[in-house]
Amino acid sequence: MSSGGVVEQQQSSWLVQRLEAKAGPQSFVEVMDWLLNDPQHGYYGSGQVRFGAQGDFVTAPTQGPVFAELLRRQLWPCLEALAAESGPLTLIEWGPGDGQLMCDLIAGISAEAPAWWDRLELVLVESSPALQLRQQQTLAGAPVQVHWCDPQQLGAEPRRGLILAHELIDALPVQRFGLHNGRWHEWLVGLDGQQQPCWQLGGALAPDVLGQLEQLGLPAGGGGRPEGWSSEWCPVMGPWLEQARACLSQGWLLAIDYAMPAARYYAPSRDGGTLLACREQRTSTDLLCDPGRMDLTAHVCTTLVEQLAASAGWRWQGAALQGEVLLQLGLAQEITALSEPGPLPLADRLSRREQLLRLVDPHLLGGFWWMLLESDALPLPPRPPCPPAWWPS
Repeated sequence: MSSGGVVEQQQSSWLVQRLEAKAGPQSFVEVMDWLLNDPQHGYYGSGQVRFGAQGDFVTAPTQGPVFAELLRRQLWPCLEALAAESGPLTLIEWGPGDGQLMCDLIAGISAEAPAWWDRLELVLVESSPALQLRQQQTLAGAPVQVHWCDPQQLGAEPRRGLILAHELIDALPVQRFGLHNGRWHEWLVGLDGQQQPCWQLGGALAPDVLGQLEQLGLPAGGGGRPEGWSSEWCPVMGPWLEQARACLSQGWLLAIDYAMPAARYYAPSRDGGTLLACREQRTSTDLLCDPGRMDLTAHVCTTLVEQLAASAGWRWQGAALQGEVLLQLGLAQEITALSEPGPLPLADRLSRREQLLRLVDPHLLGGFWWMLLESDALPLPPRPPCPPAWWPS
């Protein structure tokens, strides 16, 4: 066996041991949580994640600061509306990665600070100690103080403000399922004859899950889909929305992620779902081959978020493709301005133009969706008469 094979076998042994200790196959909801969030072995939990072009995947903040500049045009009017009433305001980033997005959002703010800036508290919600350390290093020179809180702390003292979840909910654990003998069954993770992790057919889905899938357009009998057709759904979405809602007494939740409505997500032609593993800028559907060393992601079903919003205490405000939102936030004008005379050197102009185009390229970051939810516990201040940002109807 090669040295690489030995390393991979050692790396996967923790998952084998975990499955052996459970004495039977496990739901992928639990296994995906281990693979991503286990504090010793998980991709995020242990800090093995690598961001950027030299890492496993790119995000909008790793492309440069222009994404934050445009995003600020969305966030600041929301906070401005809340600032019409007295009291502190809070901007919460949930799942802040390496901290670069928050760093870019507050960069240079001292030169153009809004009137309510001294009332604003900046909070990061991060469950991984390793990533929290990275975020502290990234934000060490920030012009304002940033606090770290867990959801329980925030829930005990709800804030007025806004929660930003950028590339977070696509990493919430999902349940895999497939059609077997005309019924939906769960796909479990167990061990094969060589004691290696493998997929195994589980029992029929519970009635409440079948009811949820029916609402998403998946009939209990498969609706004509062929034997073996498979996909996934996110059973922890509802609890997460409730947890996020408990952190705000008043305000908004803005989630930005790869997503699609249920009609596309569960289209008969989309056999296999959207689950992917990412490593070194390459994707794979082999989700169990290198446990804890790959990112795992599943697209967000915008219809599911919309359906669950009300019961979690939110009002669904709408969803739109990132390209559409950024155009409303002035992306086209930014590109036009780069062709006009100015002090910016040519190399910087070209770099900025490339950053802007990547954000709306459907083959790159343009496939993201923005989803906006509003608190309904208290009356919100009136919106600006001519909002300068995206306000879905």
